[in-house]
Amino acid sequence: MSASASSIMLPTALERRQLFYWLKRISSYTAWSRILGYYQAWAKVTEKSVQAASERGWLQVYGKAGYPISGVRTGKYLYDGGTGERYEEFLGSQISETGLVHILKALAHAEEGVRRLRLGDKRVFQYNAHGEFVIAYRDPSYWVALLNRIEIGENTIDQEHTPHWDEFCFALMQLSDAWAECSPDVIEPRRLDDASYTFFNDYLKAKLQAMVFPTPLPDVPDPIEHTLVASGTTTPYSGIWEPVDIPKRKGLQLFTKPSPPEGPLALAGTMAYLHAGSPAPNCAAYGKAQGTPTTWRLLWRDDRYEDGSIPEEESGYVFQQPDPTRVAPEPEELRGGIRVWSDEPCPYPGVWQCLDDLTLGPQTVAFSVPMPRLQGRRVLWRLMRGV
Repeated sequence: MSASASSIMLPTALERRQLFYWLKRISSYTAWSRILGYYQAWAKVTEKSVQAASERGWLQVYGKAGYPISGVRTGKYLYDGGTGERYEEFLGSQISETGLVHILKALAHAEEGVRRLRLGDKRVFQYNAHGEFVIAYRDPSYWVALLNRIEIGENTIDQEHTPHWDEFCFALMQLSDAWAECSPDVIEPRRLDDASYTFFNDYLKAKLQAMVFPTPLPDVPDPIEHTLVASGTTTPYSGIWEPVDIPKRKGLQLFTKPSPPEGPLALAGTMAYLHAGSPAPNCAAYGKAQGTPTTWRLLWRDDRYEDGSIPEEESGYVFQQPDPTRVAPEPEELRGGIRVWSDEPCPYPGVWQCLDDLTLGPQTVAFSVPMPRLQGRRVLWRLMRGV
């Protein structure tokens, strides 16, 4: 390796044990099963939003003049498919039936990824046809980017006609944060010639200090025989590998195969989770976008779950994201957002206001009881508050 260990920042013995434990944790079935729960919660809110928008007639997009239009949204604009007219402001739910279908398809990939991981298939982390998690996150990634554009004013949203928008955004950010805690250092990057993402520096050092680890912390394995792979060559096993310095051979060895190195090898970088069947990456290095060519030594082959069991260690895993102090928004049902017609079962016990006659006082209706009529005719009711 061209860069010596003294020219890069290396972890202490304690930090090295922390790194090893952390890489196992974020690549575990327990971690990704947990993330799947946040994904399912987001999909559930999406379904609830689309159902409510459908019931209220808000899935159709309306122009400012009040007539329905159909077209294609580009950025913050909607182009009428019939007239070609461009609209900057329009009414209608931001979350469409088509959007829901895309999210449910992406969720299916996340579920399949977790199912296969439980069987011991680590290919789900790769960026190829087997990479279920890469496919699964395309929709959340799109929506997170859209929220950012809405926040800076590049896009607009008719929030009044997008049911459960606050709940949708909250569930999305919960998923996004849980995903971001585990994915960067485990999921394979798009470019296979990128340097290893895991890079020990002051930022990672601070992250480790904020994490929860067991006491005592398990030691890092030190295999008797070295399994080595050079940058750019195929990684034989999924697992945790560590960059090492290989001593230079003395003398000429033109006609003999060099014998494998013996004894301890000096560290040359930060351990990382590498993927079987993919090229071993370069070791990340300061000021070098493509990193530095290195030799990786296998510390631990990831054969978890292949025997059908989950390691006892996983019962003690603690995660930092999503932020436990983040307050969930009040459900729309408790903010007067839900509307129900007479004769339909009351979906939520509370105080309801008749929207067809605002002079009529609020009515308290119990759960599942048919919503009342007004002088024999069907009217629309809105929930004001729960009881």
